[in-house]
Order: sequence, then C-alpha cells, then structure tokens
Amino acid sequence: MRLRRNPRPDIHAPDPASRRAAIDAAVVGHNALRRVVTHDPDRGVRCAAIRRLQDLIILRQVCESESDEVVREAARVRYRQLLAGGDTLDIGYRHAALKACSDAQIIAHVARSAREPSLRRAALGLIDEWGLLEEIRCHDPDPTVRSAAADRLINLRS
Repeated sequence: MRLRRNPRPDIHAPDPASRRAAIDAAVVGHNALRRVVTHDPDRGVRCAAIRRLQDLIILRQVCESESDEVVREAARVRYRQLLAGGDTLDIGYRHAALKACSDAQIIAHVARSAREPSLRRAALGLIDEWGLLEEIRCHDPDPTVRSAAADRLINLRS
C-alpha cells in the first residue's frame, strides 16, 4: 500500500492556490516575495505575498503604480502597518520611508499610531491639517509629541 503524501507547497506551481499555500506556509524567501508581488499574474497570490513582505520601497511602488485596486489597497494596509511599527524594521529605515511617503492618510496614521514618539513627531512635520494636529496635541500619550503638535499649529498660523 502506497501512502499518498500531500504535495509540498511550491511558489513555482502553475496553480495559484499552491503558490498562495507556499507563501502562507512561509517557505518563500524575501527575494521571491518581491518577485511575486511585482510579477505574479494572480491577484490573490500577490496579496498573500504583500501580507508577508517587509520591503517598504516595493510596497510604496505598488501603492503608487498598481492598476488593480485590491492589490493596491493590500499594499497600502501593509505599508501603513510596517511604517507605524508593527514589525521589527529598523527605525532609520522607517524614518526614510516616511519622508518619501506622499499619502496623507498614511502620514496621519503614523502621526497617531507609530510605536516610537520620534516617528510620530517626524510625521507631524508633514501635516497641515489643523484638526489632526489639535487631536494629537490634546491626546498623544507622549508630552514631546504633544508639544511638537502645538508648535506645528503655531507655525501654521504664522
């Protein structure tokens, strides 16, 4: 009697479900994830790769140039999550990515929710919205961020 083994997930399989399974099983390296995000023809496979990718540059490119709205939104969600610090990415890398970001909603999310006060303060310098600055001035848990929001409001009045 021969035992049938389940096929091992394969990122190169012709079937999109097998490629997604390989991504979900974390048997895919980061370089392969980058290739999948930018080249795989299947939307579901690309979204699965986006959820695991930790490359802010590729994610920003997808946010800015992707024609498929579902893939673009998945990249925005992941980019926002990584930028705010839901991972182990270096703070310097995240600061540089914030400076390159032009999406006002992502910047607002970082200003409200970034794990590190220094990143929240950096985001404040990119915000011109009075209501958001006032909200942060009143409610941020860090006094240096609240002070920076107050200073930004004063500078905007001038």
